Amino acid sequence: MSQTNTPLPKRVLLRGFDADARTLAVQWLKDRSIDVVNIQSLANMVVAGPDLEPGLLQKARLDGPQIVSWDEMRALVAASSSGERAQSISEHGTDSCPEALLAFTHESTKPLPPVERTPEGLRVLDLVLPYPATKPEHLSRVPDAGQFEHICLDQPFLETLRAVALGVAHGMPVALEGETAASKTSAVLYLAHLLSQPVVRLNLNGHTDASELVGRYVPADSNETVDWNTFSAETPWLKADTKKILSTAEKEKRPLTTLERMAVLGREGVPVQGWRFQEGYLPQAMRHGWWILLDEMNLAETQVLERLNCALENPPGLVLTEGSGTVFGKGGDVAVHPSFRMLATMNPAEYAGRAVLSKAFADRWGIWHQAAGPGEREIEQMLLRLVFGEHPRVLFRKNAYKGESAAPVYPELQAIPEISSLLQRLAVFHHGIFKAAGGNGAPPSIGRLKKERYSFSRRILLNLLRYIAERIRATGEATADLITEAIQVLYLARIREEADRKAVVNILRAGGLL
Repeated sequence: MSQTNTPLPKRVLLRGFDADARTLAVQWLKDRSIDVVNIQSLANMVVAGPDLEPGLLQKARLDGPQIVSWDEMRALVAASSSGERAQSISEHGTDSCPEALLAFTHESTKPLPPVERTPEGLRVLDLVLPYPATKPEHLSRVPDAGQFEHICLDQPFLETLRAVALGVAHGMPVALEGETAASKTSAVLYLAHLLSQPVVRLNLNGHTDASELVGRYVPADSNETVDWNTFSAETPWLKADTKKILSTAEKEKRPLTTLERMAVLGREGVPVQGWRFQEGYLPQAMRHGWWILLDEMNLAETQVLERLNCALENPPGLVLTEGSGTVFGKGGDVAVHPSFRMLATMNPAEYAGRAVLSKAFADRWGIWHQAAGPGEREIEQMLLRLVFGEHPRVLFRKNAYKGESAAPVYPELQAIPEISSLLQRLAVFHHGIFKAAGGNGAPPSIGRLKKERYSFSRRILLNLLRYIAERIRATGEATADLITEAIQVLYLARIREEADRKAVVNILRAGGLL
C-alpha cells in the first residue's frame, strides 16, 4: 500500500479484532474523526486485526476491497498529519495509540493459553484452582469431554468461565444471569470437566419441590428394616434351611446376598413394612464434595429456593428437618466437604414464567455474573472455530490469550469456495435476526404479533453447520447454495407473518447473503 497516494478513510470496517481490542480501536479511530461501521458496503476501507485469516487478507488485497493491517492504518493516519506531529508519529509509530491496543493488535505478540493445566493446578486466565481429590466411584459425575467440542474460547465465554472459577476458588456461591445460549451452563460444566470435579445438574421448574433437593421418605425394603446382625446360624429357633444359608455365608466370611436375604425372610415369615428417608442431591453433595448446579433457578417457586438459604451461607450448612434431623456443617453430625460448591444459572426476570427472587436469597450468592450474549464478532469467531479449529485472540487485563488450535468440528465446510467470507456474512445475518427478534434486550421488530417471540440463539447456528456438513457428506458437493438452503430450512421456515419474512429477507441482504 502506498501511504502517500491513499486518502484517509472516513468509514472503516474492523475485522480480526476481539472485543477489548475493538473497543480500544473504535475509540482511537473516533478521536481521529474516522467512523467504524458494521457493513462492508458502507466502508471506505477494511482494517485487519491479528485474528483475520492470513489467506483472506492476501486475497482481499489482490481482488477484494481495499484492506490494510492495523499497523498500516496507523501509518496512514500519521502520513495524513502534517508538520512536527506527523514527523513524531512517523518516527515513533504510536500516535498516542494505547499501549494495550498496540500489544494486542501486534501480530508478533505471543498470546498465552487462556486455560492451562499446570502442576500447581488449573489456570483460568489469572486464577489457579487446585485439583480436587475425586474418588473413583464419583468420576461418573464428571462431565464428559464430548460435550465441549463446540466450545469457543472467546471473550464472553472466558469472562463467564473466570467468574465461575473465582467463586470456586474463594468458596462463594456463583449465579450466572444472561440470555438464552450465553454459555452459562456450559461454562460451569466445562470447568468441572477440566478439574475432574463431580457435578450434579438439577433442572428446576415450577413443579420442583424442596424434597427433590434435600430428600424425602420412600418405601423401605427388607435390607433397610431388618437388623441382620441378629441373625446367626447358632440361633436355635431358626429353620434348618435358614441356618444353612447363614452358615455358608459365615464360613465364606461375607454378607448375605440379596437373594439369600429374601430367602431367609420368606422362610422365617418376617413381615417387612415401613419407610426410610432418602437424602436428596444437596446433602449427598455436601457429604462427597460435589458441585450442585441449579439450572433455570428462577423458574422454581420462591419458597422452594428459600429452603437452600443455609446451604448458601459461609460456611454452608443444612438441617434435614424433613428426615431424622441430621445436621450438616460446623459442629454438626456431618462435616461439609471442602470441595462442595453451589452454582446456578438463570435467564433475566423479564423472561416468561420467571419468579422474582427475594433479597434474602439473592444476597447469598457471593458472585453474581451477568453473562454477555454473543455479538456479531463472537458469532463469527464461533463459526471460524467450528470450521477451521482456531480459537480467537482475546485480551484480559492487558494480556493477550488464545486457545490452542483444535480439530474442526465441521471441516467439510472448508471445501465451500470463499467460506471465510461467507461465514463473516452469516455472522452479520444471524446477529441481525437475533436483535430483530428482541435479543440482548432490543425491542423486537419481528414477531411482535406473536404471543411468544422468536428465538434465534447460537444453537440454531450449530444446527445450520451440522445440516450443511451432512449435506456435503451425502452429496459430495460443497457450494455456497447449501448455506442459502440451510437458512431457508432453519430460519425462514420459522417465520409465519409475511411482513416478518420480508424483514428477514432485508436482513439477509444487509448481511450480503442475497
